[in-house]
Amino acid sequence: MSPWEARLLSFVDECSVEGFETASAAVSKMARILDEAPEQIAPLISPRAEPARIAALLEVDAQITAAIELIGPLCGILISRSAIGSSSGLVKIVDEVEEGNFFAADPAIALLGAYATALIAVIAHMKDNAPRDS
Repeated sequence: MSPWEARLLSFVDECSVEGFETASAAVSKMARILDEAPEQIAPLISPRAEPARIAALLEVDAQITAAIELIGPLCGILISRSAIGSSSGLVKIVDEVEEGNFFAADPAIALLGAYATALIAVIAHMKDNAPRDS
């Protein structure tokens, strides 16, 4: 596992244990992780909103919109929130087999947790199907 993948996995862990004080903190951290992605991951995470756009959305407390724009248009998404407040996010990266599903107290965090989970699954699938050196 690369250091970048380990950061992504750590992000998922933080989402699952309510490690973020705010959804804005989770969006900002995921944006930094994506900005530092290895070149071979770029097709999975591009296109997405520019950092200035994400910052502007966070300034007006539009965390869910910021999460959606951070994920970008190459993913199918589903966000739900129960009457008692728990949220679910589902992310399917277009043309990929794997998807991510995640539950959290905040819908933006659930969506980002699902996205990170989907990325981890797709990367693992890519590695499993990579040609082996003989």
